[in-house]
Amino acid sequence: MYRCKLAIKIFSRDDIWLSQIRKIEPLENFEYFPVVLSEFNPDEARKGDIVIIDVPVQESLANIRRLCKQNAFLIFCGSSGQADGLSKNDMESCSDIWMTPLSPQLVSFHFQQVFKQIKLRKDAYLTHTYLHTAMDSIPDLVWFKDIRGSHLKVNNAFCNAVGKTRSDVEGRGHYYIWDIEPDEYACGEYICLESEEMVLQARKTCVFDERVKSKQGMRQFKTYKSPLFDEDGELMGTVGVAHDVTDLGNMTVELEIILRSMPFAILVYDDKGRITDINRKFEEYFEVKPINVIGVDFEKWKKSILKNSKVNETGKIEVCLKNKGITRIVEISEEPIVDVFDSFIGKLCICRDVTTERTFEERLMLSANTDVLTGLYNRRYFYERIENCHAPQVSLLYVDLDNFKLINDLHGHQVGDDTLKTVGDILGFCCPDDLICRIGGDEFLIAMVEECNQRELEHKAAHILEEMQKVFDASENLKILSVSVGIAFSRDPKMHIDQLIKQSDLALLSAKRSGKSTILCLYG
Repeated sequence: MYRCKLAIKIFSRDDIWLSQIRKIEPLENFEYFPVVLSEFNPDEARKGDIVIIDVPVQESLANIRRLCKQNAFLIFCGSSGQADGLSKNDMESCSDIWMTPLSPQLVSFHFQQVFKQIKLRKDAYLTHTYLHTAMDSIPDLVWFKDIRGSHLKVNNAFCNAVGKTRSDVEGRGHYYIWDIEPDEYACGEYICLESEEMVLQARKTCVFDERVKSKQGMRQFKTYKSPLFDEDGELMGTVGVAHDVTDLGNMTVELEIILRSMPFAILVYDDKGRITDINRKFEEYFEVKPINVIGVDFEKWKKSILKNSKVNETGKIEVCLKNKGITRIVEISEEPIVDVFDSFIGKLCICRDVTTERTFEERLMLSANTDVLTGLYNRRYFYERIENCHAPQVSLLYVDLDNFKLINDLHGHQVGDDTLKTVGDILGFCCPDDLICRIGGDEFLIAMVEECNQRELEHKAAHILEEMQKVFDASENLKILSVSVGIAFSRDPKMHIDQLIKQSDLALLSAKRSGKSTILCLYG
């Protein structure tokens, strides 16, 4: 990380210095630039990282120290007598004192020791800078404590949380820093000291969920605490990192509230397909409790409910649920959940009650396809079904009431309407598997799409006449009624339904002309 160019200023008249320095292999990331001057020069001394005084000087060593760089090494070389003659102030101003005379080996040894000290100091400063910069770059709370619990080092996030400066925090204990009152301590509230003891006893990293009363109010922390050991393996303190999960916890609570209050059932599963959460509506719809489904494989659960399901026109699954006497149609849709990196982390399964919608749709469909009075299919639906059936044979029975106009004229339209409803019921009874429609007035069409012969068709028509006549004869108002039936059928796939209806209509007209209450088949 650093490159150190050491300016070595040697004030000496001895020629031993340069040769010995040049023999020393520079330490990693270091370069040495020695200069030997025979007389002391204050300007040169100011430039030196290492300043060696091996000549008589007028200045005191204390004054020379003040000339030098703040972290420069100031070394005095002299005899034992000269060293003993130094004042206390001068001795304290020196980084080291080398006793002369110096042999080449001693010169080399002393320099190597100085270089190692400088490197240690540089490395220590770099490590210190690394540590402080890293700590203050972390948004989480970071702290170091000694074995007694005093905070030796904290980061800015820690200071912000407690509302105190670093100088006010470092060296102080837990109670002062977090402003814990005696009664709070007695109640065991918001105390993190117990977890410190657990870490020291476990002698390994431990994770805790801790509540702390900070300057920003009550906060929830996910705390990681690790023991610190000295060179002999003895415990000397702990280091802690606390991640503030208060907002995340609040978001989780808010999300849970939202899920619980949703008007439809919700299930959440993770990227492994395991169910992680359900809401109350889900419990209600599927009659389950969280303990029964959380952790269960989603596909396995879904398979268990697909027995009464279908795929609707939008491609979503619909399930018919019956519980507590309530029948409910639920539409199931799945939405992926991704993280901030767009990586898949699960799915949100939404189960929406569409019973009302489907009931309304059925009513609309029924209204569009059926005759309002009789409840039979109408002409529009009849055409749609016949044109799309692609049957090997289509047979039509064209049914018409004889003398129906007299019912309306003699007894009124209400009796006429009731009569048509009765006719519709009788046709449904006689032809339960056939397509029956009222095409208008007192005219009805019955369509069969399976292969059958003329005799079978005439037999069915005769059954209809027989059942109708029973009802008419039993009513004083309806005794004047009878029924005529025209029959037509075709095995020609190219014949249009209009043509076949026309043939059955012609058969009906012929039946009426032949005396009413008659069956006639013109084509076969």
